[in-house]
Amino acid sequence: MQTPPVGCDRTGERLTRGVGCRATTLSETRSPAGHAWTVADGWASRWRDQIRDSVRALGSEDTQPLPRLTREPPPVPADLVELLRALGVALLNSADSAATTTEILQDVAAAYDVDVLAMVMPTGVLFRIGSDEVDLVTVPARNLRLDQIAQVNDLVAVLRRAAVSPGLGLRRLEAILTSAPRFGPLLSLVGLTILSLGFGLLLNPDALALPAYVALGAFVGLLRLVADRWATLSVALPVLAAFLVTVLSVLLVGPVTHENALRLLAPPLVVFLPGATLTIATIELAGDQIVSGASRLVWGVSQLLLLAFGVFAGLSVVGVSQDGQVQQLGGWAPWVGVALVGIGYVFFSSAPPGAMVFLWIALFGSYAAQTVGALLIGAALSGFVGGLVIVPLTQALARFRKSPPAAVMLLPAFWLLVPGALGLRGISQLAVGLGATDVVTTAISLFAVALGVLVGTSATRDVQAVGRTWRLGLRR
Repeated sequence: MQTPPVGCDRTGERLTRGVGCRATTLSETRSPAGHAWTVADGWASRWRDQIRDSVRALGSEDTQPLPRLTREPPPVPADLVELLRALGVALLNSADSAATTTEILQDVAAAYDVDVLAMVMPTGVLFRIGSDEVDLVTVPARNLRLDQIAQVNDLVAVLRRAAVSPGLGLRRLEAILTSAPRFGPLLSLVGLTILSLGFGLLLNPDALALPAYVALGAFVGLLRLVADRWATLSVALPVLAAFLVTVLSVLLVGPVTHENALRLLAPPLVVFLPGATLTIATIELAGDQIVSGASRLVWGVSQLLLLAFGVFAGLSVVGVSQDGQVQQLGGWAPWVGVALVGIGYVFFSSAPPGAMVFLWIALFGSYAAQTVGALLIGAALSGFVGGLVIVPLTQALARFRKSPPAAVMLLPAFWLLVPGALGLRGISQLAVGLGATDVVTTAISLFAVALGVLVGTSATRDVQAVGRTWRLGLRR
């Protein structure tokens, strides 16, 4: 009997299609057991495998590093430890959550073949490097500019591939953290003034209030410039700014604009409002990051209380203004305000070049989603829809070649959802005995925004994981 070629069965068919065996027809092939398989069976098998892979991609991932098989792990480079320390500080100062910072640090360490466990808190990072080495780094209170956040995210992408040496990565990070802003103090002052006007327009005010927002925003900007050169003033700046803005609003602005002084306070003081901090704190609490979330929440509330103390002191001196007859600008005003917020952020926080259009898309998208949410589920819960949309929107925008990283667009969107402004108004009203309704509304809005961002982040991660399985399936 003639022996069939290697890899072929007795009929001359190859178990897998190839050269050297009798060609199989398109309508039939055979399994190793000799059963006939039709093309339809093959497609059904591929679809079954693809669905199984997609379901597995939706499951939880084991983020614990695998143990080394060798008894003696290689020594940890000293410059890699320094890099992880500096990178942890930079990520926390970029308003990244504890979970995100932990994941990035462990990914970077794994790229350089080092086992690292990190415990991240807002004020420090505790490392366990290798089997027994422990390292601790404290995090100073410093907020990075948008251009620095963009460069840190770009560097993280390089470090995750181990494309540069740890020493070179550390030098690049130091250059980023010590870089000068794109715009000088004067343009930063202009940016804060535009931000004040933009957030004021979000309240749909009287036309007479617009010059007040500009003047008060410029006044707060000048105070910040002085505080940058006078350390003692910088400590008490939130309270002092809130006190002076309250006095000016009640004595000078309120009688002219007929606006309630409490509606005039938040836009000029927007730079002190911890909206992003409160949102990230609530996200961390919802994601079981209890220590980090609780500490951020306490700090954010304390900042609101400091501002409310300044408001209370100012109202104690000049009294509480009464609401007047306000002629609102119209439904177009908040949309113009969103555009001005984007412009203000570019100058105030030195956004990276080419970021303006992408910031506008992210801000308009989140505000439009919040507006639709207010119509569907009410104003207090509208932040859920805004938070649900902003994460996949910024992730999609970040795929464009000239787009800034998603974190650059996400941070201004947190401010636009205005949990901080609501908190200042609510706590200020509680301080002067006007009721606690806005405080309750603020708490509900915070959790709505945080839950929306949390769900949006999880859904985006699931879609990306399933997409990877489909791309691998198509390659096969």
